[in-house]
Amino acid sequence: MKRAALWVGISLGIASVAIAAPASAAPVGFSVAIVAHEDFTATESEFESTLEGCEEGTVVTGDAKGAFTKWGGTFVGIKSFTCADEVSGFSVRLNARFGADGSTGTWTLVDAWGALAGLKGSGSLAGFPTSDTSIDDIYTGTLR
Repeated sequence: MKRAALWVGISLGIASVAIAAPASAAPVGFSVAIVAHEDFTATESEFESTLEGCEEGTVVTGDAKGAFTKWGGTFVGIKSFTCADEVSGFSVRLNARFGADGSTGTWTLVDAWGALAGLKGSGSLAGFPTSDTSIDDIYTGTLR
């Protein structure tokens, strides 16, 4: 139920962005939403997305650097998403700040393979803790 409500909110947000675009604006891409259910006790986590052909799969953390401070910390690194077909996927470079209430940041697609080869894009991230050892990271943005 919680995930369904989350997807409804994301879908409405994407729809409102699409509706708000000026009629004269030429489409340069398409909106995407990805929810990564990050489990800090596991080597890989699951994700769901609005990306056609890659609606679900697994995500792992690659090369990354984290720093902890009294207010929270920062994360700079690579997240690699493998689609359920296990042939296609993509990697993003994530720059995020985090604290007790969650995280915020930006991402840029740095690699894509299989059916997604050649894909480019970027966007923002908001993370919401779901337990002491997990967070739902919500990536929204535009791909082309």
